[in-house]
Amino acid sequence: MENVKKRGFFRKADIDMTEGSISGHLISFAIPLLIGNVFQLLYNTVDTWVVGNFVSDAAFAAVGTVGPIINLLVGFFSGLATGAGVVISQFYGAKRGDMVERATHAALIITVVLCALFTVIGTSMVPLMLRLIKTPEEVMAESSAYLTIYFAGVSTLLIYNMGSGILRAVGDSTKPFYFLVVSSVLNVALDLLFVISFGMGVAGVALATVIAQGVSAILVVIALFRAKSAIRLTASRFALSIRNIKTTAPLLGRICSIGLPTA
Repeated sequence: MENVKKRGFFRKADIDMTEGSISGHLISFAIPLLIGNVFQLLYNTVDTWVVGNFVSDAAFAAVGTVGPIINLLVGFFSGLATGAGVVISQFYGAKRGDMVERATHAALIITVVLCALFTVIGTSMVPLMLRLIKTPEEVMAESSAYLTIYFAGVSTLLIYNMGSGILRAVGDSTKPFYFLVVSSVLNVALDLLFVISFGMGVAGVALATVIAQGVSAILVVIALFRAKSAIRLTASRFALSIRNIKTTAPLLGRICSIGLPTA
C-alpha cells in the first residue's frame, strides 16, 4: 500500500496532533486517558467490595490479596500497548500510512502470541504466584479460584489494552474510555447478579470481570475493523504479515524494544 495522502488519511475520529493547539490536543487527549486508567484499576476494587459485603470476610481477603497481581498485569499490558502506540504514532505523524498499517498488524501478531503465553503460563503458575506474595492458607483456595479464572480470560485484558493503544496512537482516546465505562458498569451489574442472585461467591466476581473485560475487548476490536484510516485491521493483511514474518520482524522488534521496558 502506497503512502496515504493527507486527504482521506485523517478521519473524523483521528486527530493530527502535529497541527493546531498543542495544549488543547494534550488536554483533550489526556483527560479520557487518565480517567480510563482509574476505571481499569477499579475492577478488582469493585470485586473486593462486593464479596466483602455479600459473601464473607474470607472472600474479601481472598480477592483483595490478588490485587497486586492484577495491578501488575494491567501495568504490564499498558506498557506493551504504549510501545505499539509510540511506533504507530511516529509513522502516523510522518504521514506514512503504509507503515501505520504494517505496524498495526505487527501489534496484532504480538497480541495473539502473548494471549496464548499469558493464558497458559498464568493459569499454571497461580499457586506459585500466591505463595510468592505469602497468601494466607485460609484464603488460598478462593484466591486461587479467582486468579485462575482471571488468567483464563486474561486475553481480554491484553486485547483491550493493545487495541486502545492503537486507537490512541492516532489521537483517539475517547473510544477506549467509553468502552471502559461500559465495561465497568457491566462488571458491577454482573458482580451483583452472580453473587447475590446466583450465589457464586469469589468465582462469580472473577467471571464477571472476565466477561466485562471481554465486552471492552470486543468493542475495541470492532472499532479497529471499522476504522477508516490506516489503523484498520483486516484478516487478509494479518495473514500477509504472518506469511512475510521476516519483513514484519523489524517492526515487532521495534515495538518490543519500546514496550517491554515500559511494561
